[in-house]
Amino acid sequence: MQMKNNNASLIAISKIISKNDRVNAEKILKGWNFKINSDKNMNFKYLRYAGSPIQRAEQLNNAYRNSNIIFSIMGGMGAIHLFEHLDFEPIKNSDSILIGYSDITMLLNFLNQEFGKRCLHGPNLGKPLKEFDKKTINCLFDAINKKNYNVNFNDKDILIKGRSRGKICGGNLALIQRSLATPYEIDTHNKIIFMEAVDKDPQWVFDTLWQLKLAGKFDNIKGVILGHFTECGKDIDKYLKEFFKDFKCPGIMHQPIGHEEPNLTVPIGEQCIIDTDKRFWGIKFN
Repeated sequence: MQMKNNNASLIAISKIISKNDRVNAEKILKGWNFKINSDKNMNFKYLRYAGSPIQRAEQLNNAYRNSNIIFSIMGGMGAIHLFEHLDFEPIKNSDSILIGYSDITMLLNFLNQEFGKRCLHGPNLGKPLKEFDKKTINCLFDAINKKNYNVNFNDKDILIKGRSRGKICGGNLALIQRSLATPYEIDTHNKIIFMEAVDKDPQWVFDTLWQLKLAGKFDNIKGVILGHFTECGKDIDKYLKEFFKDFKCPGIMHQPIGHEEPNLTVPIGEQCIIDTDKRFWGIKFN
């Protein structure tokens, strides 16, 4: 893997991680020839989280001060606690790239839309490298190195036909919902939104999409990309198709994003194209 700068930090800002989780992540980065900045704050525990809100926020603060690239080890819950304790000055002045998915969805979208930071919705590194699909890793490094890429899909994946282009935002559906009515609410205006979910029943997904609709999050969007809806019930497609049936923007489903392999990286804020005639969506870097 090629990187112009290989100074990296690992963060655990959600649920408690095990020693194996950290060892797996460190082994992966060493194999990719990264120099790793360790943070003592990862060794703390607070309730079921990897440290108190202040300790976990300080992990991210330090990572932005000391590294060019920041990898999340694990998702879970708890990243929402950090916002009140973040030091936004070093973040604003940093060129670091933040990478992860699931629980850090709010952080990825807010730091990009508020400060223009490079934030990649990509793999957490807390599992052995052999458990990652090759497409996951290749796409991660394409995104890091700003290499354009396209993803092909089939007729059965089309929700709404059309062609569109716009900045992309989104992530885990539960975290998009959690951002509502906060100062860190996701901005979807004139954007393509992507969503994925895990371990939710179809009714929860359907009602949450309705909540986002009532909150105006689907007003004036340019497109919809639905990723993995892992362990969301055998009827999940029926609920998704029913919800999006009257949308006018192009939409696709069954895309390799989220809590299964492959989990392709989506760079928040970059230009995305959806073309259902040519059966592809893709990322175009500035």
